[in-house]
Amino acid sequence: MLNPFEQYKKTSVNTMTKGELLILLFDEAIKKLNQSKILLDNSDYNNASIMLEKTRKIFNHLIVTLDDNYAISKELEDMYRFFITQTIKASAMKSSEYIDDILPMIKEFRDTWAEADKITRTSKN
Repeated sequence: MLNPFEQYKKTSVNTMTKGELLILLFDEAIKKLNQSKILLDNSDYNNASIMLEKTRKIFNHLIVTLDDNYAISKELEDMYRFFITQTIKASAMKSSEYIDDILPMIKEFRDTWAEADKITRTSKN
């Protein structure tokens, strides 16, 4: 049996729109990348690798959920794979510079999806 907080989180996720879930995933990736930067800069390579692996899982999830019926899906997949590659490099090279390279792009993706979700919601009303 889930405790009340866990039940609330599960219900919240299950009632989110696809746009809200996408934004949540990007927010989580950004959070994990920022944590990884701090950990790498403090030479805590083990925990940085754990955070970077969690980030890779987010982008892998985004890849497998892409709809191949849209032309943009291939471009998104390529970009998500680039993000994954950069996190692998950051972990292997023990350097936050690879995170610095992708973090602004990921934030821009997040903001773009948030704006698209907002437009979609207002057009439905």
